[in-house]
Amino acid sequence: MKKGLKIFLVVIAIIIGLIGLTLAAALPGLKEVTALDIESVDLTQIPDGSYTGSYDSYRWSTTVEVTILDHRITEIQSVKIQDGRDSLTEDLKEKVLSEQTADVDAISGATASSNAYLKAIENALKNGEDAG
Repeated sequence: MKKGLKIFLVVIAIIIGLIGLTLAAALPGLKEVTALDIESVDLTQIPDGSYTGSYDSYRWSTTVEVTILDHRITEIQSVKIQDGRDSLTEDLKEKVLSEQTADVDAISGATASSNAYLKAIENALKNGEDAG
């Protein structure tokens, strides 16, 4: 009986340790990324062309290429996105193309990943603005 209890306690300790490691890896930067302010950029100030933008903070790393034609966002290509976020970025891409701004609502339950993607788009647009 005592041996079984010891094994049980060791297993519980290992599980608690793994949960702690997971949280330690997931939490840094979460507050910063979820609090990002996504700004509108005046598309009339951006000449035709393709512009690259990135956002990189802790585990949220995104790079996109945004194409502008006649002062409209016509394409957004993901250069680098988080694994498993393809459908999220596709949904956001459609919103941005429809509303013609990076300042769209984040996907519920994925605010940090949404904000990282949208901030990369904003940064690409600002790079285009600087080129104008």
